[in-house]
Amino acid sequence: MAGLLATVADDMVLVLFDTVSMKMVRRFEGHTDRITDLCFSEDGKWLISSSMDGTLRIWDISLARQIDAMRVDVSITSVSMSPNMDVLATTHVDQNGVYLWVNQALFSPSTNVDSYASGKHVRNVLLPTVSSAERSEEEPIKKSQDSNQSNIKPFVIMDHQIPNMITLSLLPRSQWQSLTNLDIIKVRNKPIEPPKKPEQAPFFLPSVPSLSGEILFEPPSSKETDGSTTEDIGHKKMADLSSHFSRLLQSCGELESYSAFTEYLKGLSPSSLDMELRMLQIIDDDEVEESEEPRPELQSISLLLDYFIHELSCRNNFEFVQAVLKLFLKIHGETIRRHSTLQEKVRKLLDVQSKVWQKIDKMFQSSRCMVTFLSNSQF
Repeated sequence: MAGLLATVADDMVLVLFDTVSMKMVRRFEGHTDRITDLCFSEDGKWLISSSMDGTLRIWDISLARQIDAMRVDVSITSVSMSPNMDVLATTHVDQNGVYLWVNQALFSPSTNVDSYASGKHVRNVLLPTVSSAERSEEEPIKKSQDSNQSNIKPFVIMDHQIPNMITLSLLPRSQWQSLTNLDIIKVRNKPIEPPKKPEQAPFFLPSVPSLSGEILFEPPSSKETDGSTTEDIGHKKMADLSSHFSRLLQSCGELESYSAFTEYLKGLSPSSLDMELRMLQIIDDDEVEESEEPRPELQSISLLLDYFIHELSCRNNFEFVQAVLKLFLKIHGETIRRHSTLQEKVRKLLDVQSKVWQKIDKMFQSSRCMVTFLSNSQF
């Protein structure tokens, strides 16, 4: 494996040779009885050995030391590791069947490599059982070793994000990419011929369509409602603007925690999200540009700018926020240009975007240099 040859002699010592230079590169000691089998991991970093003394040891080739070892009551005759390095299979003396062991490193947040580095520490375990209800329990170990294990801090899920870490939304790529190409998708899906009016329309109850897909039936109109004033119409428009989108945005803005709002946006389809943003579009800007009365549309746009500033500063759901921001500026860019209060927040948003992108670009360049260096190096 990777130009290495592992050999075993009667002295129970594992010796690794480099097949290119024909020299010994590693020497591992620890087994007290005849070694029965050897196995390299798929990536070539580990060497696994089994012995008649009932121990199974894992050696780290690059660190040149043992990183784990366990002992069972029955001698081990052979060992093999899966290509994904997630399952280890062993066979034992006078045992009919193959015993499977799961790689603990895949489920443990941190591995205490130093506790297994001496080559003397061996864990006593029981063989895996056939029934899933029964569990293989470890036998008691010395109190000193227990105290060392107790010093390992358990993995705790933190509410706050790790500094300088950027998270992605884990959404399908097509979902957030469609946000930036909605115009092209609409043109491509536009029907060639206009819909034709049916000769005899069937009877339907009058309904009002909504973004959520619910059907709201219109109550029968009476002649008394025909004399409604313009003030009532204005209150109705204000009520229409107070959608779940706006209410959730406002409540998250008051709490300064936008995780619920982000999850709501991620659950919307690209067309629904586009419609929600367009519902905030201001009509007849020329007539009310100088009006001192605050408008609900401007308030929602201002809250959205605060949302983008917060998410970019926290570097959460980076690619999804970038796609939504591009769609938002495409729809409301002209409105922001006409209002000085919104322009101040856009300048702050530009500063945050520039700083975050500089950090990301620096990380990309560092990773690119490291990959180039390693690809051109010969070990």
